Amino acid sequence: MKITEYVFTDNEVILLSEYRDNQNDSRLQMRFIAMLLLAKGSDISFISSIVGKDIKTIENWFHQYTTKGIDSLNSFQYKPKKTFLKKEEIQDLVCWVRNTNPSKVKEIRQYIIEHFKVIYSDEAVRVLLKKNGLKVLRPKVIPGDPPSEEEQKKTSKNTLT
Repeated sequence: MKITEYVFTDNEVILLSEYRDNQNDSRLQMRFIAMLLLAKGSDISFISSIVGKDIKTIENWFHQYTTKGIDSLNSFQYKPKKTFLKKEEIQDLVCWVRNTNPSKVKEIRQYIIEHFKVIYSDEAVRVLLKKNGLKVLRPKVIPGDPPSEEEQKKTSKNTLT
């Protein structure tokens, strides 16, 4: 249906005004203002300049209003992306990371590919770890010369006995 052909009823205008006035989020409130301006017969390019949104965006809001109703304008209807791994697989991964303490994200990526046949980017692995209470720690450089491997081995043997 074309915007110019649609006729808003008095009840629709009242309801749009109520939604606009009771809206806490200014971005959502802008949608109701745009619909009210359409109801008053304003030109869509004029509404676009007033609201600060593209004409296509206002057309999308109108289509959403006419097909799904006024409540659809009252939320962003954001659906988060679903992870490629199942909950059990994520728990297995978290246990593996805690037990083996891999030094690089690439090792974790490789483990995911080998065991779950799913490919993640480095950033996606970091986000997944963070969501599950883990964080990637980067080793800090300690100034000075490090002890030789022999000295380190002696120290580690001394602490074990």
